[in-house]
Amino acid sequence: MSLPPFFYQVFESLPRQGPGCTGATKHVFSLLPPLPDDAKILDVGCGSGTQTRDLAALVTGIITAVDNHQPFLDILNARAKEAGLQGKIRTVNASMDALPFEPGQFDLIWSEGAIFIVGFEQGLSLWKPFLKKGGYMVVSDAAWFVSNPPQELVQWWEEKGYVPGTEGQLREQIEKTGLRLVATYRLPEAGWWENYHVPMLARVDELRKTHGSDPVCAALLDSFVEEAETYRKYKSDHGYTFFVMQKP
Repeated sequence: MSLPPFFYQVFESLPRQGPGCTGATKHVFSLLPPLPDDAKILDVGCGSGTQTRDLAALVTGIITAVDNHQPFLDILNARAKEAGLQGKIRTVNASMDALPFEPGQFDLIWSEGAIFIVGFEQGLSLWKPFLKKGGYMVVSDAAWFVSNPPQELVQWWEEKGYVPGTEGQLREQIEKTGLRLVATYRLPEAGWWENYHVPMLARVDELRKTHGSDPVCAALLDSFVEEAETYRKYKSDHGYTFFVMQKP
Protein backbone atom coordinates (compact mmCIF):
# COMPACT_ATOMS: atom_id res chain seq x y z
CA MET A 1 0.00 0.00 0.00
CA SER A 2 1.56 3.28 -1.15
CA LEU A 3 0.84 6.26 1.11
CA PRO A 4 1.78 9.94 0.64
CA PRO A 5 4.72 11.28 2.68
CA PHE A 6 2.42 13.66 4.57
CA PHE A 7 0.45 10.68 5.88
CA TYR A 8 3.57 9.41 7.59
CA GLN A 9 4.41 12.90 8.81
CA VAL A 10 1.09 12.92 10.68
CA PHE A 11 1.78 9.63 12.39
CA GLU A 12 5.51 9.59 13.12
CA SER A 13 5.25 11.79 16.20
CA LEU A 14 2.20 10.01 17.63
CA PRO A 15 2.54 7.34 20.33
CA ARG A 16 0.27 5.03 18.33
CA GLN A 17 -0.64 4.66 14.68
CA GLY A 18 -4.04 3.19 15.52
CA PRO A 19 -6.40 2.48 18.42
CA GLY A 20 -4.97 0.53 21.35
CA CYS A 21 -3.89 0.82 24.95
CA THR A 22 -1.43 -0.78 27.33
CA GLY A 23 -4.22 -2.12 29.53
CA ALA A 24 -5.78 -4.01 26.62
CA THR A 25 -2.44 -5.45 25.52
CA LYS A 26 -1.73 -6.67 29.05
CA HIS A 27 -5.22 -8.12 29.49
CA VAL A 28 -5.20 -10.02 26.21
CA PHE A 29 -1.71 -11.34 26.92
CA SER A 30 -3.02 -12.64 30.26
CA LEU A 31 -5.47 -14.84 28.34
CA LEU A 32 -2.54 -16.86 26.96
CA PRO A 33 -0.94 -19.77 28.79
CA PRO A 34 2.65 -19.23 29.99
CA LEU A 35 5.11 -18.99 27.11
CA PRO A 36 8.53 -20.68 27.10
CA ASP A 37 11.31 -18.64 28.68
CA ASP A 38 13.01 -18.46 25.28
CA ALA A 39 9.80 -17.75 23.36
CA LYS A 40 10.09 -16.22 19.92
CA ILE A 41 7.45 -13.57 19.32
CA LEU A 42 6.58 -11.77 16.10
CA ASP A 43 4.82 -8.37 16.10
CA VAL A 44 3.43 -7.74 12.60
CA GLY A 45 2.76 -4.17 11.51
CA CYS A 46 4.35 -2.83 14.67
CA GLY A 47 4.47 0.86 13.71
CA SER A 48 6.49 2.80 16.26
CA GLY A 49 5.97 -0.07 18.66
CA THR A 50 4.12 1.04 21.79
CA GLN A 51 2.51 -2.41 22.04
CA THR A 52 5.88 -4.01 21.20
CA ARG A 53 7.43 -2.43 24.26
CA ASP A 54 4.40 -3.39 26.33
CA LEU A 55 4.88 -7.01 25.27
CA ALA A 56 8.61 -6.86 25.96
CA ALA A 57 7.80 -6.04 29.58
CA LEU A 58 5.66 -9.18 29.79
CA VAL A 59 7.91 -11.83 28.22
CA THR A 60 11.41 -13.17 28.68
CA GLY A 61 11.86 -14.12 25.02
CA ILE A 62 12.83 -12.09 21.97
CA ILE A 63 10.34 -10.01 19.98
CA THR A 64 10.84 -9.49 16.26
CA ALA A 65 8.96 -6.33 15.25
CA VAL A 66 8.10 -5.92 11.58
CA ASP A 67 7.01 -2.83 9.67
CA ASN A 68 7.68 -1.55 6.15
CA HIS A 69 8.24 2.09 7.18
CA GLN A 70 11.79 2.44 8.43
CA PRO A 71 11.24 5.68 10.40
CA PHE A 72 8.73 3.83 12.59
CA LEU A 73 11.33 1.14 13.25
CA ASP A 74 13.95 3.79 14.04
CA ILE A 75 11.58 5.32 16.61
CA LEU A 76 10.94 1.90 18.12
CA ASN A 77 14.66 1.15 18.36
CA ALA A 78 15.33 4.49 20.06
CA ARG A 79 12.48 4.08 22.55
CA ALA A 80 13.46 0.49 23.29
CA LYS A 81 17.00 1.63 24.03
CA GLU A 82 15.72 4.36 26.34
CA ALA A 83 13.67 1.76 28.21
CA GLY A 84 16.54 -0.73 28.39
CA LEU A 85 14.68 -3.17 26.14
CA GLN A 86 16.98 -3.16 23.12
CA GLY A 87 18.18 -6.70 23.94
CA LYS A 88 14.61 -8.03 23.80
CA ILE A 89 13.44 -6.34 20.58
CA ARG A 90 14.83 -6.60 17.08
CA THR A 91 13.31 -4.82 14.10
CA VAL A 92 12.88 -6.00 10.52
CA ASN A 93 11.79 -3.87 7.57
CA ALA A 94 9.45 -6.09 5.58
CA SER A 95 5.98 -6.25 4.14
CA MET A 96 3.42 -8.20 6.16
CA ASP A 97 2.39 -10.15 3.05
CA ALA A 98 5.96 -11.24 2.34
CA LEU A 99 7.51 -12.02 5.73
CA PRO A 100 11.15 -13.19 5.49
CA PHE A 101 10.98 -15.99 8.07
CA GLU A 102 11.17 -19.76 8.17
CA PRO A 103 8.02 -21.83 8.76
CA GLY A 104 7.31 -22.88 12.34
CA GLN A 105 9.59 -20.25 13.84
CA PHE A 106 7.43 -18.39 16.37
CA ASP A 107 5.64 -19.26 19.61
CA LEU A 108 3.41 -16.18 19.35
CA ILE A 109 2.39 -13.88 16.52
CA TRP A 110 0.87 -10.57 17.61
CA SER A 111 -0.69 -7.82 15.48
CA GLU A 112 -2.74 -4.86 16.72
CA GLY A 113 -4.89 -3.00 14.21
CA ALA A 114 -2.77 -3.84 11.17
CA ILE A 115 -4.24 -6.99 9.62
CA PHE A 116 -6.77 -4.94 7.64
CA ILE A 117 -3.94 -4.03 5.25
CA VAL A 118 -3.99 -7.56 3.82
CA GLY A 119 -7.47 -8.58 4.99
CA PHE A 120 -8.46 -10.59 8.05
CA GLU A 121 -8.71 -14.11 6.63
CA GLN A 122 -5.85 -13.54 4.20
CA GLY A 123 -3.59 -12.30 6.98
CA LEU A 124 -4.33 -15.28 9.21
CA SER A 125 -3.63 -17.66 6.33
CA LEU A 126 -0.38 -15.88 5.43
CA TRP A 127 0.96 -15.78 8.98
CA LYS A 128 -0.19 -19.17 10.29
CA PRO A 129 2.70 -21.11 8.67
CA PHE A 130 5.23 -19.12 10.73
CA LEU A 131 3.75 -20.43 14.00
CA LYS A 132 5.08 -23.49 15.75
CA LYS A 133 2.62 -26.30 16.27
CA GLY A 134 0.58 -25.31 19.32
CA GLY A 135 1.68 -21.69 18.96
CA TYR A 136 -0.66 -18.73 19.40
CA MET A 137 -1.76 -15.82 17.27
CA VAL A 138 -3.37 -12.62 18.58
CA VAL A 139 -4.79 -9.99 16.22
CA SER A 140 -7.15 -7.05 16.62
CA ASP A 141 -9.33 -5.87 13.79
CA ALA A 142 -12.39 -3.72 13.14
CA ALA A 143 -15.70 -5.52 13.72
CA TRP A 144 -19.40 -4.80 13.82
CA PHE A 145 -20.84 -5.15 17.30
CA VAL A 146 -24.41 -5.24 15.92
CA SER A 147 -26.01 -7.31 13.17
CA ASN A 148 -27.47 -4.28 11.35
CA PRO A 149 -25.09 -1.32 11.69
CA PRO A 150 -26.35 2.15 10.70
CA GLN A 151 -26.16 2.79 6.96
CA GLU A 152 -24.22 6.02 7.48
CA LEU A 153 -21.54 4.07 9.35
CA VAL A 154 -21.43 1.33 6.70
CA GLN A 155 -21.03 3.98 4.00
CA TRP A 156 -18.19 5.62 5.94
CA TRP A 157 -16.30 2.32 6.09
CA GLU A 158 -17.01 1.62 2.42
CA GLU A 159 -15.47 4.96 1.51
CA LYS A 160 -12.37 3.93 3.47
CA GLY A 161 -12.16 0.77 1.37
CA TYR A 162 -12.47 -1.74 4.20
CA VAL A 163 -15.81 -2.98 5.49
CA PRO A 164 -15.67 -4.87 8.81
CA GLY A 165 -17.36 -8.18 9.39
CA THR A 166 -19.41 -9.03 12.42
CA GLU A 167 -17.55 -10.80 15.19
CA GLY A 168 -19.44 -13.94 14.19
CA GLN A 169 -18.26 -13.64 10.59
CA LEU A 170 -14.68 -13.17 11.73
CA ARG A 171 -14.99 -16.29 13.89
CA GLU A 172 -16.08 -18.20 10.79
CA GLN A 173 -13.04 -16.92 8.90
CA ILE A 174 -10.80 -18.09 11.74
CA GLU A 175 -12.33 -21.55 11.49
CA LYS A 176 -11.67 -21.60 7.73
CA THR A 177 -7.97 -21.01 8.30
CA GLY A 178 -7.72 -23.98 10.65
CA LEU A 179 -6.86 -21.90 13.70
CA ARG A 180 -8.69 -22.58 16.98
CA LEU A 181 -10.34 -19.59 18.63
CA VAL A 182 -9.39 -19.37 22.30
CA ALA A 183 -10.84 -16.01 23.41
CA THR A 184 -12.04 -12.59 22.25
CA TYR A 185 -11.84 -9.16 23.84
CA ARG A 186 -13.21 -5.82 22.69
CA LEU A 187 -10.83 -2.88 22.86
CA PRO A 188 -12.25 -0.51 25.51
CA GLU A 189 -13.20 3.05 24.70
CA ALA A 190 -10.00 4.42 26.25
CA GLY A 191 -8.04 2.59 23.55
CA TRP A 192 -9.85 4.62 20.94
CA TRP A 193 -10.35 7.99 22.54
CA GLU A 194 -7.69 8.88 25.14
CA ASN A 195 -4.92 6.85 23.54
CA TYR A 196 -5.57 7.51 19.85
CA HIS A 197 -8.11 10.18 18.89
CA VAL A 198 -7.10 12.79 21.51
CA PRO A 199 -3.40 12.84 20.49
CA MET A 200 -4.43 12.60 16.82
CA LEU A 201 -6.72 15.64 17.06
CA ALA A 202 -3.97 17.60 18.79
CA ARG A 203 -1.61 16.64 15.96
CA VAL A 204 -4.20 17.72 13.39
CA ASP A 205 -4.49 21.15 15.02
CA GLU A 206 -0.71 21.48 14.99
CA LEU A 207 -0.38 20.53 11.30
CA ARG A 208 -3.19 22.80 10.15
CA LYS A 209 -0.94 25.76 11.04
CA THR A 210 1.76 24.59 8.61
CA HIS A 211 -0.16 22.55 6.00
CA GLY A 212 -3.76 23.76 6.20
CA SER A 213 -3.51 25.78 2.99
CA ASP A 214 -2.56 22.69 0.97
CA PRO A 215 -5.83 21.12 -0.27
CA VAL A 216 -4.47 17.58 -0.25
CA CYS A 217 -3.06 17.86 3.26
CA ALA A 218 -6.16 19.65 4.53
CA ALA A 219 -8.39 16.88 3.17
CA LEU A 220 -6.32 14.24 4.96
CA LEU A 221 -6.45 16.18 8.22
CA ASP A 222 -10.21 16.55 7.82
CA SER A 223 -10.50 12.78 7.42
CA PHE A 224 -8.87 12.21 10.83
CA VAL A 225 -11.35 14.57 12.46
CA GLU A 226 -14.20 12.77 10.71
CA GLU A 227 -12.85 9.43 11.95
CA ALA A 228 -12.91 10.65 15.54
CA GLU A 229 -16.43 12.03 15.18
CA THR A 230 -17.62 8.79 13.59
CA TYR A 231 -16.23 6.73 16.43
CA ARG A 232 -17.79 8.97 19.07
CA LYS A 233 -21.19 8.80 17.36
CA TYR A 234 -21.21 5.08 16.65
CA LYS A 235 -18.93 3.56 19.31
CA SER A 236 -21.64 1.09 20.40
CA ASP A 237 -21.97 -0.26 16.83
CA HIS A 238 -18.35 -0.95 15.91
CA GLY A 239 -14.85 -1.10 17.28
CA TYR A 240 -11.79 -3.33 17.49
CA THR A 241 -11.96 -6.89 18.73
CA PHE A 242 -8.94 -8.96 19.76
CA PHE A 243 -8.99 -12.58 18.65
CA VAL A 244 -6.78 -15.04 20.52
CA MET A 245 -6.11 -18.18 18.44
CA GLN A 246 -4.02 -21.34 18.57
CA LYS A 247 -2.46 -23.39 15.80
CA PRO A 248 -3.45 -27.03 16.48
